[in-house]
Amino acid sequence: MNGVRQGWLVARREMRERSRSRAFQLSVVLMIVGVVAVLILPVLLKPGSTRDIGVAGPGPAALAATIAQQAHAAGITASVHPYASLAAGEQAVRQGQVDVLVADARRLEWKGRADEQLKAVVTGAIQLATVRERAATAGIRPGALAALLAQVSVASVQLGPVAGRSPGDEMAVLVMTIVLFFGISVFGQMVLTGVLEEKASRVVEVLLARVPARALLAGKIAGIGLLGLAQIGVTALAALIAAAAVRSAGVPAVRGPVLAWALIWFVLGYTLYATVYGALGSLGSRVEDAQAVAGPVLVVMTLAYFASFVTIGQPDSATAKALSYFPLTAPMAMPGRIAMGAAAWWEPVVAAVVTLAAIAGLVVLAGRVYTRAILHSGPSLSLRDIWRDSAASDPGVSGTGTSEAGPPPQPAGVTGGGRTTMMGSDLTRHRVLITILTGIGVVVGVTIAMFTADVIIGVAAGAGFIAIANQMVRLWTRHTGPPVAHR
Repeated sequence: MNGVRQGWLVARREMRERSRSRAFQLSVVLMIVGVVAVLILPVLLKPGSTRDIGVAGPGPAALAATIAQQAHAAGITASVHPYASLAAGEQAVRQGQVDVLVADARRLEWKGRADEQLKAVVTGAIQLATVRERAATAGIRPGALAALLAQVSVASVQLGPVAGRSPGDEMAVLVMTIVLFFGISVFGQMVLTGVLEEKASRVVEVLLARVPARALLAGKIAGIGLLGLAQIGVTALAALIAAAAVRSAGVPAVRGPVLAWALIWFVLGYTLYATVYGALGSLGSRVEDAQAVAGPVLVVMTLAYFASFVTIGQPDSATAKALSYFPLTAPMAMPGRIAMGAAAWWEPVVAAVVTLAAIAGLVVLAGRVYTRAILHSGPSLSLRDIWRDSAASDPGVSGTGTSEAGPPPQPAGVTGGGRTTMMGSDLTRHRVLITILTGIGVVVGVTIAMFTADVIIGVAAGAGFIAIANQMVRLWTRHTGPPVAHR
């Protein structure tokens, strides 16, 4: 059975076991109920638009009818109540029977603070009724008066921070960024706690008897990720149904390509951070160690989340471009630039390739950490312990570095101090590989600088590629180099 098959079996197990848990089912229900409530409750709890308006004293004969017409045009249902005297009308206001009293068609009387919308409607109705009465007295025909008083249609357009993008697009970006952050953090934490639970219960020892450590970690990440996507999809479907049911105008529309890229970046971001979470989870020994081992990752994710808001307000800035290329911030920064129309077609592709390269490096790192730490029991390990053990381990020697037969012989290429030294040919190949990768990094940096017309972004991309490539070469050299001796 190959590694892909083994990983898929682990992924299926994760999806089956977690989907059956009460905690996961409750979280799905709570997410659906919460999203639906946010969309429906504002509509259901919206205050009624019916207003009671009192009229007292002399005024235009058509004042009551005009008030009702103007209120209807403003989306308000008005109920006009005539009063025989001003005193009776004022008493109705004090008792809360009417919202406002029109006194002598010249004064509005309120109980407390005036309602500005109702004030504008009633004032406009008084003006219109008075003008119509004066026009009739002057002999102006109603048709001519209607033509004179016809309203001029004035359009209202809201400008977004980027030409061609409205504030609705900005709101859509904000919602997507929040969903990406919480989705990646929640499901990454699930990977972390899953690793710690299996390690604390010693279930992992049984699994490792049949499945290699790297396939086990990859399957866990894939299974939880697919389950997370399903949960987000069900919640999004419930939100669409709720929005359609109440015809909510506050739901921002998202274009298809933007949504597709958001999904791609969710997968990339989740894979990147979940790989780190899984490796760090193997360092602890109890579920209670989760916060301690994952603290640095959560800090980095939070900083990346807040930094990504720069791409919403200033998507064309150099800072926004740099954030959208850096692997740790790209999953939350690049979707914003795409949605705001500030990214060229090739920019998400280049950023995705850089992020995939970072994920490949993290897979190598996480695989080594997970393989060496998952069976450890006792106090929590640190990354320094892992690397020290990786550089000083010998399968044929006991943990103390000594045996009954005496100290092991020094193999070729190893000094007496317990440090690894390369043979001449190995060192030459190492230097040649580093030189080639450095040259590729320079080409990548120059290419990106030419495309973006920004030297800073090109230098950052090239330096990042060279750093990741060098680290991967060092790890590969440690993994395949000559064995090391213990003191």
